[in-house]
Amino acid sequence: MPRASAASERKSRRGRPPNSDGQETAARLLDAAAAACAESGFDGATLNEIARRAGVTAAAIYNHFESREDLLYAAGVRALERVTDVVPPEAGVDAARIIAASYVRPELKETRRLLAELHVASARDRRLAQLLAAWHRSWAQALKAVLPPDDPAPDATVKTLFLLLLGLCHFDDLVAVRATQAAVVERVESLVDALIPPA
Repeated sequence: MPRASAASERKSRRGRPPNSDGQETAARLLDAAAAACAESGFDGATLNEIARRAGVTAAAIYNHFESREDLLYAAGVRALERVTDVVPPEAGVDAARIIAASYVRPELKETRRLLAELHVASARDRRLAQLLAAWHRSWAQALKAVLPPDDPAPDATVKTLFLLLLGLCHFDDLVAVRATQAAVVERVESLVDALIPPA
């Protein structure tokens, strides 16, 4: 499975080259962007708010990221890496089930909110839509590579899996229906197994 890399998808950055202090600042900016977007939504995660949380000036953000959209996208990619890092290299077809089950872990609440916000915002933000589309294409290829060879519609299978994961981003929002995390994980794993039969 590919590891999402925000750095490889970003254009060359403005400002001074990264150093250890710059890397720490970039990490703080990613944390601040994720928290701001999760708490205040995509539009509420302004450069000023992100900078305030990170303890830098808004102008300093451009030393590390081309734009607010690039920063928020990079925060989303890092969040997705945290989800996909749970997949062992030999997982193969079971990777989809492992990823889906990991989406509802309590420590990923901020990640779920961030990803939901980024997807909603991509409907009105062309740059963000392009960044997310590139990520979806790369992961679609990786997932199709591990599907059973007799899958009748690989593109539909992958799209359905993506839609399931996007729905899981709203796990915390659906408070009217009570269910334990363990019960939801069990049902999610059953759905993924129906979609992509285990090896």
